[in-house]
Amino acid sequence: MSFKDYYKILEVSPAATYAEIKKSYRRLALQFHPDKNFGNQLYEAKFREIQEAYQVLSDLKKRNDYNTQRSYQADSEKKKSYQQVTPQTILNQTIDFRKKIAVLDPDRMNKLALFQQIEHLLARHNILILQQNNDQKLNRRIIEEILFCSRFLPFPHVEKICFQLTALAGTDNTMYRKIYNFSKEVRLRHAWDKYKVLAAVVLAIILCLVIYFLSTI
Repeated sequence: MSFKDYYKILEVSPAATYAEIKKSYRRLALQFHPDKNFGNQLYEAKFREIQEAYQVLSDLKKRNDYNTQRSYQADSEKKKSYQQVTPQTILNQTIDFRKKIAVLDPDRMNKLALFQQIEHLLARHNILILQQNNDQKLNRRIIEEILFCSRFLPFPHVEKICFQLTALAGTDNTMYRKIYNFSKEVRLRHAWDKYKVLAAVVLAIILCLVIYFLSTI
């Protein structure tokens, strides 16, 4: 059975206070409660996972025991990853992740979890492995897959991801421009989403004024 990171499940840091854990639990429980999601099995599973995480992290003794286990697991996985990770496995993981993202509803997906998974794929040791291998074709494929998954994220997250991707692109100017153009596109979309309501209000006022002045002529 795979180890569950209860802190990621509750979207809190390992240093979170009980109040922060409780607040996040209430928010997520409300978001994923089965009664609000019409029997959606994925949401039911997520809700049970959230409850499980809260039961452990809200109990001081259980949390301390869990932290010990989590630290041991992290060390084991780190050693294992350095031994087993290859450029091809990184590519395979990226492709599998993109396939999962492709079937999700962008309006209902967990953006923070998406960002964290991309960060995991672009972890420093992965980047170093890919840079040392220096397979331009493979690196290009990874960059394209990551950009596909990143299009659902807000600009601050995309900006950080693109910065990591430029390290992977290296001297490949074609991919560097592709990353830059993608970042620019998301930034413009972010700005439009931020100010479109204001723009609509201003436009409505202008139209009202035009109609008013035309009616007085």
